[in-house]
Amino acid sequence: MTDSGNNTEKQDEFSSVKYSVKHKQTERKIRKKRKKVNRLKAFLRFVVLVLLIFLTYEFFMLKGWYLNPETFKNPSNSVEIINNNIIPDYVINKSLKDVKVPNLPIFLMSVEPIKKELYKIPVMKNIYVRRYGFPARIQIIIRERTPIAIIKTDLKGKPTAFFTSDGILITNKQYMNLTGYDSSVLKILTTQQGLKKEISVAKIKEIEKIVKAVENYSNEKVEYIDLRKPNDVFVKIKTTSIRLGTLDSTVFERIKRIYTILPQITEVNSKIKYIDLSWDKVNYLKLQKSK
Repeated sequence: MTDSGNNTEKQDEFSSVKYSVKHKQTERKIRKKRKKVNRLKAFLRFVVLVLLIFLTYEFFMLKGWYLNPETFKNPSNSVEIINNNIIPDYVINKSLKDVKVPNLPIFLMSVEPIKKELYKIPVMKNIYVRRYGFPARIQIIIRERTPIAIIKTDLKGKPTAFFTSDGILITNKQYMNLTGYDSSVLKILTTQQGLKKEISVAKIKEIEKIVKAVENYSNEKVEYIDLRKPNDVFVKIKTTSIRLGTLDSTVFERIKRIYTILPQITEVNSKIKYIDLSWDKVNYLKLQKSK
């Protein structure tokens, strides 16, 4: 019984050792397979990464991302200019002709050189530049300064200058395409000599105050102010013309009398040529001569 028990124990130990050896061999094989799989995965990841980098590089090297180096020298469909009512296209194109096109994809291209050149145009207020690909092109959106007074030497002629809402006097002939503003802003009549010697930002601001005073006391919009004779200034409102004479220190006191004399026009049968407020304490209605 003793020998039989010992043999059984030895067989059990042998079976246990054999199982342990097989288990370790199996684990070793599994580890080797895992290493091979991990190496294969790492290699595939590397290949995919290289492939993505290559495809990305090739994608961004496509011509659809790049502006023609001659884009600004010979403007074409690559440059779109919108919202410019006063500034002609040729002026904008001329301003940009020396801007160099970098050898970069359009989305990496700096728009500051474009803005820098365009801001030299005095009528320019704000600039927005949009960049597009396929095909590579740019869109320049312009916001111009707003005219509030147009200066003319002839009421029916073209403007010779204009004054903007932010206090800038524009005299360059290139920017006198003001057809969209001609009927909505104040017109100032002057002579060529007066334009050179008398019209300034300070003078325009003084005229603005006079015009506002006339509109307040007449309750009508001023159509134009005639400064062609500095000592005999006229203001035109819808109802009639108003003679202010010299724009001296008493002009605002004289303007206050408009509201008392303007109602008298309807009581006069004859046609009124103008209201004369050029005298300090005297005002009267000037009648048109009968034919």
